[in-house]
Amino acid sequence: MKNNINRTIWISWKKTILALTIYLMSIQMGMTQANTIGTTGKWGSQIFLSDVNGRAFENKYADITGSPYFFPAFKFSSIEMTDGRKYINIKAKINLVEQEVEFISASSQEGYIGKGLVSVISFNDTVKQEIKKFTFQTGFPGIDNQTSIHFYQVLCNGKVTFLKSINKMIEERNNELSGEKSKDFVVRENWYVFQNGTMKRVKKEQSFFASVFSDKTNPFITYVKEQKVNFKNEEQLIKMIDYLNGL
Repeated sequence: MKNNINRTIWISWKKTILALTIYLMSIQMGMTQANTIGTTGKWGSQIFLSDVNGRAFENKYADITGSPYFFPAFKFSSIEMTDGRKYINIKAKINLVEQEVEFISASSQEGYIGKGLVSVISFNDTVKQEIKKFTFQTGFPGIDNQTSIHFYQVLCNGKVTFLKSINKMIEERNNELSGEKSKDFVVRENWYVFQNGTMKRVKKEQSFFASVFSDKTNPFITYVKEQKVNFKNEEQLIKMIDYLNGL
């Protein structure tokens, strides 16, 4: 009889310990998910503000004509952080004035990812009934008052990486007739190549690219002659660089 009572007490104690362990594990898992990535079905991995040192959105541009963003509207994107974390299907856009990423969090809040925290962000957009991928990357050496936190659009990648810098700045204008002042976003674009760890600002002439592809002189000359390359045409340069990178 005594043995049966002891056995009953032991079984009850084991059940209590097991239930307590499961409860503590569920609390820990819930806390982990609340501070990392939450999976929400078809929308993929979502970001919480606490994941990325994000901060709440504030509109700084209400009185300025134009947009500080590459795409004014939020678009689904994939994001890779500088610490290696990756997120997919995130509604986001790039602020090309602040060099920051703005996003919609898992709790439907609008927030920022601070400067220098995003390594790569890619968007898909419909262009002329085709889906075109737009990729922006940071981490390149400083050049022309641009630092490693500056976003460049990656036009093509390889031994020679072709980049576009898209700077948006705020300019104030005076109306000479009315005397009223207005503010507008002004866009300045430049091309660069990243090669052997070095950034070079593109000169839109054949001699510049001849020096870039000095190890492929004959294929370069042949391609330029056959394709009649216009060194001021972005699409033609992308095709040329992709071709020569592949040799």
